Amino acid sequence: MIGIPQFDSMDAIQTWALKDLLERGTLVDPRGESTLELHPVSFGLVSPRKRCVLNSVRRWSLPLAIGEFCWHVSASDDAAFLEYYSSHWRHFAEGSKIRGSCYGRRIFGFVDEKPNQWQQLVSLLKADPKSRRAVLNVMGNEGTLVANAVDLPCTCTIQFLLRGGRLDTVVYMRSNDVMWGLPYDVFLFTMLQEMLALELGVKLGTYFHTAASLHLYERHFKVAREVVDNPSVVDFEMPEMSGLENLQTFLCAEEAVRKGREPSVTVQSDGTGYWDELLRVLAEYGRTHTGHMFNLPYPKLYAPVLQVLQSKQKATRVGA
Repeated sequence: MIGIPQFDSMDAIQTWALKDLLERGTLVDPRGESTLELHPVSFGLVSPRKRCVLNSVRRWSLPLAIGEFCWHVSASDDAAFLEYYSSHWRHFAEGSKIRGSCYGRRIFGFVDEKPNQWQQLVSLLKADPKSRRAVLNVMGNEGTLVANAVDLPCTCTIQFLLRGGRLDTVVYMRSNDVMWGLPYDVFLFTMLQEMLALELGVKLGTYFHTAASLHLYERHFKVAREVVDNPSVVDFEMPEMSGLENLQTFLCAEEAVRKGREPSVTVQSDGTGYWDELLRVLAEYGRTHTGHMFNLPYPKLYAPVLQVLQSKQKATRVGA
């Protein structure tokens, strides 16, 4: 995409976005909350598997990112599900439900037993690989213009373009908090991008992201400067996704771990262990979060990411 800055990792994007906001952001205070804002902002991630944040200052949480992915792909709107991974989510709940940001419920949920959006998306691109109509609508229409709504979806659309044998993704967001939202959003959407590429049997392309309002809350100004002054020196890329047929088993195993039960089955037996390794990350989180000891090995593949988080357990939490 001509004219859009492109980066090799989410770490590089986060540092660039924070630096740009601190240097050029305009002070605005929607709903009375002071922020620095740039509008609109676009960027590309050329290596979507470099979706993890390893900055030693930033408290990015891999278990939360995986947990949110599970929540969305499960088509859930259950607030307790997310609150297990981050109490921050309780601020967006209406009773026991998350009604605005439940993108997965709109994508993977069924209405009147008709094919869901994801199924329609896959069918469309198999029938017409060059289509420009492969767009997931995750904004919804209910309550979007209500000033006092508890939670509104920040993401409007997710579009997929299959060009030159590679699947590109273009996301448009009405609003994007660079500290709490951006790194978790990119993790989720690039995971969906890779899922779709796997279903279609094509290569993973570039991830493009546009936010009408990219902003930084005043309470995060200090840590933003620290992140910019201490760029990440760790380079990490997630392995290639495989065994998509094991996804439902993985989701069942995640639920077991979240509820303190030992998973009854091995998720994946194709030799790659992609989903098993993600489950081990969640089991390690369960051990430190609830004290429950699971009979699962330590996730050695993700040790560099987990060590960044665990090295700052005594620090003040600044991320979701």
